[in-house]
Formats: sequence, structure tokens, C-alpha cells
Amino acid sequence: MPEESEDKRRPDLRPVDLGQLLDHIQLGIGQAAELCGVSVRQLSYWTDKGIIEPVDENRSRSYGFQSVEKISLIKQALDQGFSLEGAVTEAERFLREREEEGKKLEGMSDTDLEQLVLTRAGQLAQLADRIRREVRTHRVSGDLGQLASSLGGIDHLIGFFEANPYTISTARQIALRLGSEVNEVERELQMLEEKRFIQRISYPGADVYRYIPQRRH
Repeated sequence: MPEESEDKRRPDLRPVDLGQLLDHIQLGIGQAAELCGVSVRQLSYWTDKGIIEPVDENRSRSYGFQSVEKISLIKQALDQGFSLEGAVTEAERFLREREEEGKKLEGMSDTDLEQLVLTRAGQLAQLADRIRREVRTHRVSGDLGQLASSLGGIDHLIGFFEANPYTISTARQIALRLGSEVNEVERELQMLEEKRFIQRISYPGADVYRYIPQRRH
């Protein structure tokens, strides 16, 4: 029996775990500064002050995902009018609270964890319904009209995120999994990002999108 040609065979490809890849990313100081929207001088100053820790101080400075995330959070706070000291405090508080919440989740019983998941699922469902209603009732024209006309696609996309919590993927990967056109998925992702249903993280060569569960108050 002749072997199946390579052109006819389909490889067993699976989604890439971008979370693991991001943990190993290293950017030079120029790349990190450009990515986060700060100047090299600012980032160098923050590094000298110990606000940001590089992966390697002895050689050319490079920064991992955790440092890049902290830089981005500080930049967000600065853009909202905080002083550098205040911005650092807010960024560190945000990271600390997230870490504490993660530890709390690890220590929960299966029953309590199940209840929390159900509660958050309900909150997310309410948010998704609100987004759908806004799309339906929004007076639209031009590009917004195209977005509203793809309500079925947005429903599909919201359903994907609800079924895959904590996902981190590119628009192309999401489109492949949904069987949709990349440009349509990109427009729908933009709308969900504007509604703070997901978060976009920009990296050289590609943007990734991650699902943001609502935080408890």
C-alpha cells in the first residue's frame, strides 16, 4: 500500500500554550520600552531605582513577562494622572491582590471553588448579555454598522471565551478554532476589548488576547 503523500496528510496540530511561552519571553530594554509605551530613559531610571527588575543586570538589560506587565501597569496609572510613586504603589497593589487571590483559590475546597466558579460564570453571563444588548440597540453607521451586523459572530466569540476561561490566544488562533475569517474576528475582538470583556496585550509580531473574569468587590 503506497504511503500517503505529505501534501494529503494533515499534522496533528494543537493550540500553542502562550501562557508558558510568555513566561520565557525576554526583551531588550529598547524593545520593552517601545512595547510598553515608555522611553528607554524612563525604563532605565526605574531599573536603577529598583522599581523594575531586569532578567540580567550584568549584561545588556533584558526584561521578562512579569517585568513587562509591571511596566505596563505603571504606565497605565501614569496616564491616569498618578505620580510615579503613586503609579508604582497601584501597580504593586494590583499584582499583590492578584497573587493573594490566586493563593486563596489554591486553598479552597472543591465545594467552595465550584460555588465561586458558578458565581463568576453568572457575572460573566450578565456582562456578555449586556454587551449583546448594547450591540443590538446601538445606532450605528460605517465601521460600527459592520460590527453590529456581525452580532452572531460576537455571540460565537463570547461563547468561546466563556467556554475557555483564562485563555490567551492570537486573533488568528481564535479564528482557526472558531472556523471564522481572521479579519472578522479581529473586529469583534476590538469591540469586546472596548467593553473590557477581554484584554489585548501587544508583543512584537502579534497581539494576544486574554479573557478577564470580573473581580469580586
